[in-house]
Amino acid sequence: MDLITANSSRLRHLLHPGPVSEVRLRSFRAASQQGSIRLRKGEVLVDEIALHLEPLGIKAAALDLSRLVLSPMQFVMPTYSKTQDHVAYYSETYVRDGLVRIQQGTATYGSRDGRPFLHGHVLWRDADDTQRGGHVLPYDCRIGEDCEIDYVGCAEIAMDARFDPETNFTLFAPYVESTPPPGDLIVAQIRPNEDLISSLERICTEHNIGSGRIVSLIGSTVGGCFDGGPVIDEVPTEILGLTGTIALDSDGMPALELQMALIDAVGTIHFGQPTRHENPVLICVEAFIQVLD
Repeated sequence: MDLITANSSRLRHLLHPGPVSEVRLRSFRAASQQGSIRLRKGEVLVDEIALHLEPLGIKAAALDLSRLVLSPMQFVMPTYSKTQDHVAYYSETYVRDGLVRIQQGTATYGSRDGRPFLHGHVLWRDADDTQRGGHVLPYDCRIGEDCEIDYVGCAEIAMDARFDPETNFTLFAPYVESTPPPGDLIVAQIRPNEDLISSLERICTEHNIGSGRIVSLIGSTVGGCFDGGPVIDEVPTEILGLTGTIALDSDGMPALELQMALIDAVGTIHFGQPTRHENPVLICVEAFIQVLD
């Protein structure tokens, strides 16, 4: 793994295996649809969600998984790659057979290879009350009991998972067939090595957003750095949960206030406010921003 330090000892940029894409931020804005989904015990997670969203024509959505109950749940965590094919990878698959009650987490809903797909990161507590986090496997998790989750999505923007030569992964990104009229939901992708905070603010600036909230951020960072907190040295680090708001600063520019949870390659979970310019994206970040103007 080639590590290049730029400007700051804590601002890390990774050299990915493929050619660097010229487009570093993708974002589109459309009218939102939002509501709740009642999930039935025993059903496959992604299939049950698609059963509700497909009839509405929703092609991209952010899912709030904070009331989700799973059993069984299969998940992975971020880890180091054993080859030069990727800068980071996934751990072995872990299984929880008992009821898992998700405390916090979001997911991106879209499609992959023509099938419904979702990319979700969650926090929960195991039976011994140990806090855990991970990346749920959508076809290998079932609903543990009847429960309800919320969604915010749209029909005009499609979140589609396609092969990405730069990272050598299949990644979610937003696509549109024709430019939709301006609406209250921004769907975006942030590319590797772009700073998380300033990229989100740039997206809001491009769409003339003065007030909003971060509905979901699914992705990874190169370690991490929180204001007033320690630096996370483990390179593969995933975003598990967050709260974030956008407001105009004294110069009239969009400014982000963000609190989030990260899980690192050894399973440690960190909470805090990410430091500006010191949290570059590792593989990518999928972002949903709701406009409140």
